[in-house]
Amino acid sequence: MKYRKILFWVYLVSIFLLVTLPLNSAGELNNINILQLRGDYFFHIVMFLPWAFFRLVFGQKGWSWGVFGLFFAAGSEGIQYLLPYRAYNMNDLMANMLGVLLGFGYVGIYAHFTKGRKPKAQC
Repeated sequence: MKYRKILFWVYLVSIFLLVTLPLNSAGELNNINILQLRGDYFFHIVMFLPWAFFRLVFGQKGWSWGVFGLFFAAGSEGIQYLLPYRAYNMNDLMANMLGVLLGFGYVGIYAHFTKGRKPKAQC
């Protein structure tokens, strides 16, 4: 369980660094398209997908962890509004929140298909 908490803190610190450091200043990610979605929006979504999986790790209630995740996603973009070398973008905010919501969708699907199964013994 200890390594899971460490992994969660590494995740939080990584997001904090990604939203506060002056990255993508030349706009390279803005020129990439993945499935007709601008690259930076895609990476915002991917960055917040794991939030829901940490709910399973810590055994939190889904709705409270989800609300906290949405606030965390919004706050991480809101920090950029205060930093002169970063740019606040409403589309980034929506992509962050979509990542949290999609993560909960994936966790729900996973829980549905693994309901009642016993974990396999590991050697």
